[in-house]
Amino acid sequence: MNISAFHSNGKLLISGEYLVLDGAMAMAVPTKYGQRLDVSLHDDFSGIRWEAFILNKGWLHVSFGSRLFNIIHTNDQKLAIHLKYILKKAFELGNITVDNQKGILIRTNLDFDKNWGLGSSSTLLSNIGYWLDVDPYSLSKQTSNGSGFDVAAARSNSPIFYQLVDGEPKISSIDFQPSFKDQLYFVHLNSKENSEESVNSYKNNIKADQKDVSEISGLSRIIAGAKNLIDFDKALLEHENILSKVLGIDCIKKQFFSDFQGEIKSLGAWGGDFVMATYKGPESNLRDYFNSKGKNTILRFDDMIL
Repeated sequence: MNISAFHSNGKLLISGEYLVLDGAMAMAVPTKYGQRLDVSLHDDFSGIRWEAFILNKGWLHVSFGSRLFNIIHTNDQKLAIHLKYILKKAFELGNITVDNQKGILIRTNLDFDKNWGLGSSSTLLSNIGYWLDVDPYSLSKQTSNGSGFDVAAARSNSPIFYQLVDGEPKISSIDFQPSFKDQLYFVHLNSKENSEESVNSYKNNIKADQKDVSEISGLSRIIAGAKNLIDFDKALLEHENILSKVLGIDCIKKQFFSDFQGEIKSLGAWGGDFVMATYKGPESNLRDYFNSKGKNTILRFDDMIL
C-alpha cells in the first residue's frame, strides 16, 4: 500500500465509440483535466475516511469502520455503497489486509465538472490502482462494463490507439498534434449520458458486423494521421455515418446542428458530454453559433488535450 499522492488524466474518445467493445481500434486522448488522490495515515482513528472533492468543493464523505468497509457515516449512501464495492474488489485483487490500528485518510479532488464526462470513474480506478499496486484494468473489468480505454488514457501522457485483442487491451502511443488543431473545438452538450447504461444498451441490443469494426479501425488511423482538415472532416463524417447506421440513431449534427458550417463528431456515449467541432472561420463566430444553441462550454484543442 502506497502512502503518497497520485494523479490520473481525464479522457476523450475521439474514435471507435461502442465498436471498441467488438474489437475496433479506438483513438483516445488524455486531457489536461484529471483527478488527484492523496493518502495519509493517522493514529487518532481507525478504518478509512474518504473525502471526495470536485473543484475543491466537498462532494462525498464516507467513514468506514475498523471492520473494513463497514459504512459508519456518509452523506450519500448510494455512492458510499458503490465506493465500498470498488474498494473491496481492489483489496481482494491485491490480497491486502488493513492494519486497523492506524486510520487511513483518503482525499480526492476532481478538477473538472463531474457532468463533463471526462472520466470521474476511470481516474478514480486508476488512482486506486496506483495506491494499492493493483492492475487498473482488472479492477475496471470487475467494477464496470466498459472497454477499459478510459483507464489506459488515465495513465497515458499522449494520445493512444486502444484495441481489445482476445479480450485484453493492446495500447500504443501516437502523435496527435494536427497542423489544423486551432480549428478543432470541444463543445459540451449539457446533456449527461450514463456511460454504464449506454454500454449495457449496446451490448444487449446491438452487434456490429466485422465490416463495420474493420472500417472504424481504418478510420481511427486516418483521423489520427490526417494532414489537413479536409481529410479529417471526411473521416469524421464517414465515422459518424457508420455509427449512426449501427446504433439506429441520427448523427448529432443532423439532430441539432444541421446548419453548422463544419463537422461535428460525438465523443463517447452518443447524445451527451462533449462533441468535437471543426470550423474554418473565426472562433468568435463558432462561439456565437453554439451560444445561440445554449451550449456555452467550449474549449480549444490546446485547452483540453494534454
